Amino acid sequence: MKETDLHLRTAIEQSPLATAILGPDGRYLLINAAWNALWSLGVGGPPPEGSNAFEDERLRAVGLIPYLEECRADSAVTSAPLSLETGEAETGPRWLKAFVYPVRDEAGSLLQMGLVIEDFTERKALEDQLTHRAFHDPLTGLPNRALFLDRLVHALARAKRRAERGAAGGVAVLYMDLDEFKRFNDSLGHHAGDRLLVGVAERVTGRMRTGDTFARIAGDEFGMLLEGLEDLGQAVEVAKRIKRVLTFPFEVDGHEAVVTASIGIVAAGPGESGEESAEELMRRADVAMYQGKREGKDRHKVFASPMNHSFERLELEENLRRAIAREELRLYYQPQVGVSTGEVVGFEALVRWEYAERGLLLPPEFIPVAEQTGMIVPLGRWVLAEACRQARAFREQIPPDAPLRIGVNLSSLQLRHPELLEEVSETLSETGMDPRGLALEITESAMTEEDRPNALDTLRELKNLGVSLAIDDFGTGHSS
Repeated sequence: MKETDLHLRTAIEQSPLATAILGPDGRYLLINAAWNALWSLGVGGPPPEGSNAFEDERLRAVGLIPYLEECRADSAVTSAPLSLETGEAETGPRWLKAFVYPVRDEAGSLLQMGLVIEDFTERKALEDQLTHRAFHDPLTGLPNRALFLDRLVHALARAKRRAERGAAGGVAVLYMDLDEFKRFNDSLGHHAGDRLLVGVAERVTGRMRTGDTFARIAGDEFGMLLEGLEDLGQAVEVAKRIKRVLTFPFEVDGHEAVVTASIGIVAAGPGESGEESAEELMRRADVAMYQGKREGKDRHKVFASPMNHSFERLELEENLRRAIAREELRLYYQPQVGVSTGEVVGFEALVRWEYAERGLLLPPEFIPVAEQTGMIVPLGRWVLAEACRQARAFREQIPPDAPLRIGVNLSSLQLRHPELLEEVSETLSETGMDPRGLALEITESAMTEEDRPNALDTLRELKNLGVSLAIDDFGTGHSS
């Protein structure tokens, strides 16, 4: 044996890839240890050296024989990877990738064929696991928002093709939110809340039709994709069925949890397709769901044309709920100037909303919505904390004896909120803000007759913290 042949044989025998060298007639000329290890997983062990590959049932079982025959007969065939699946292993299906390398002389006659097989079962299992994690909720195992949207896009495309052929089969989206879930979560803890979400997912999944999708969109919000509908009434019946299965109490950590849900329903129009339409359908279903909550919760609501008049406002309301988490709120600081000296003595913190869909919004465009929905309380809490942090930064840039006071507006709802004193005190402590540098501004309308005693008590306690109080827009209310 030539030295080069010896080196080649050694390299093949030590290769981690299953490798076989075949003669032009298909006889095994050389097989390495990896080849033996691969095929010994099946019944009968590896083929004996000298046997014919074209008669090897293992190769036939994974579909390699036709390609080997093609390589032997067609001089134009060079090499190509083939992905194969075999279920011979006791541990389950194996995934193989095969490469065939025909070696020919100058005349094109076949001299040998090299057959290399890579077992990528473990790698494929890991890839499948990573793909599953990317498109499924880790808590419930349900499809996540990304997979739900992808399926909705494909469902709309299928529905559009059916409509073009004159066939029936509509698509509807249901958006479900658990009522009072936050209170349950706060009372029993996040672990109990997680177990409740898992219980809801399991119970609802057991009632879904085959082919429909139930997904966890975020938090306690779920989405349902229904296909093949003859009319919207079928989607409404699904919503009713889901609400019925939730009426039975859930057992969570020794507690009985009674769950209700608000469900928004929207049907796809005949011309809707694509990712933009899918997103729009989800928004409409979300709006319908919140409309149901506003009307009393524990109900389903269909998004219909009359809703279009209030759609923009409801969409604004829903996006405002998420504006703080998305870091879309900004504070602008209006200087306050002493009349006698002309020097800047303080600033008033004014909130703005950088709303992606509509640009920079001024307070009159969203504060009334925040006040009517109660969102003014968390919004005001954020404004107070952010203003105090910025005031502390301002203070570090000026002489210690220079006057500086930051003014923050306080709504009537905040004034009536039972945790206001605690929030102001904690904010001052966390930010290191001197209470004397904070002025809370309230409007005259906050001092209504029915709330005046309680409001006065709150104002006295705020004063005791050391903060200043001021009347905002003086002369525009009762005093005018």
